[in-house]
Amino acid sequence: MVKVKYLLVPFCLLWLAGCTPEYNWRELTVADDRAIVMFPSRVKTEQRTIRVDGMDLVFSLTSAAVDQSVFSVGYAPLSSALDTAQTERLVQAFTTALAARVGQPLMPQALNGDLFELESVVAGQASRLLGRVLIHRGMLIQVVVSGPKKSLSKENATEFMRSLALR
Repeated sequence: MVKVKYLLVPFCLLWLAGCTPEYNWRELTVADDRAIVMFPSRVKTEQRTIRVDGMDLVFSLTSAAVDQSVFSVGYAPLSSALDTAQTERLVQAFTTALAARVGQPLMPQALNGDLFELESVVAGQASRLLGRVLIHRGMLIQVVVSGPKKSLSKENATEFMRSLALR
């Protein structure tokens, strides 16, 4: 019985160490209720009009920061008049911009709405970026998490990306 106590104490301390106050996960709806995502801290949303591939889009960005890492979901409603080629060009423009941000070539699976990961060095620190760009029910949705590898664990980045639930 005494041995069990000695084993439980280190286990409990290790478990508590994994529960950092920086990560306070919360579920939010985004993209005009077309998606649900778990954010690791309080969010803020900004909106502006951007011009992409000759089209003006009202782009909203909901994001949360933990240390130097940023967790974000950007979204823009698309005109029902857009054809398949135009929506594919939008996805390509957004994924190309993410890849260019870290100085890496575009990954083919990124154009299919699949999860992709890019690694780079930012301000002398090894960094990671996980992203996904897709069209869902007339909405362009871009999900991105990025930050230094030393403070953005693969587990937290993957947890955020995996939490996306389309509605």
